[in-house]
Amino acid sequence: MTETIWHSLHGLLEGKDPIGAPARQESKSEERKTEKNLVESLKIKGFTCLDIGFNYGWWTWLFLKNIGREGKMYAWEPNKFLYENYLEKWPFKNLTGYNYALSDKTGEQDYYIYGEEGTNSGINSLEREDLWKHLPHEIKQIKTKTLDDWWEQEGKPKVDLIKIDCEGHDYKILQGGNQLIDSTRPKYIIIEEKTKDVKEFLRNLNYTDQNEYSEIGPSSNMIWKQKGTS
Repeated sequence: MTETIWHSLHGLLEGKDPIGAPARQESKSEERKTEKNLVESLKIKGFTCLDIGFNYGWWTWLFLKNIGREGKMYAWEPNKFLYENYLEKWPFKNLTGYNYALSDKTGEQDYYIYGEEGTNSGINSLEREDLWKHLPHEIKQIKTKTLDDWWEQEGKPKVDLIKIDCEGHDYKILQGGNQLIDSTRPKYIIIEEKTKDVKEFLRNLNYTDQNEYSEIGPSSNMIWKQKGTS
């Protein structure tokens, strides 16, 4: 493992939370173990995976370890600091990174920044969340693109797995990727948001959250599986 990757992941690999609270660290450690076990159980060798919400790269790293050299990995991180210091420096030939946000429209949108690095970088979002309104933040205009536009521009590649964790913006990303999902039928979609809109959207595209991976353990993310796939 290169020094760059280790620097970005050393705490996450040990299940440590930068906040430092012991109870939270213990909870996060269990969650990381669950996520690691989940990805290993999916049997994704050779898959093309999308990680929408790279941050420091925990999920991207899990996918890269399991897809092998024949798999492909695409990751998005709109935070300039994290992109330039982490995602852009990862040396894998089968990884392509992007420094813009995915959304339901292509153009520019306000991006709420609570931290360029560290714990608060994980809550940066295109959504203005009341939960974080008491925290110091700045607003920047950033480039956004729909997943469908990206897919068209890349020549409509096969997509086997999509992971989305974008702090309240997940449903809009799904809306912007409707054509991709409907056409390529990714086997798995791992998503943080659990709203009624997200559930209806995925069920309408023949996905179910009642599958053999539903009870693996504690995680803030939910895994949806395309019906009829083994």
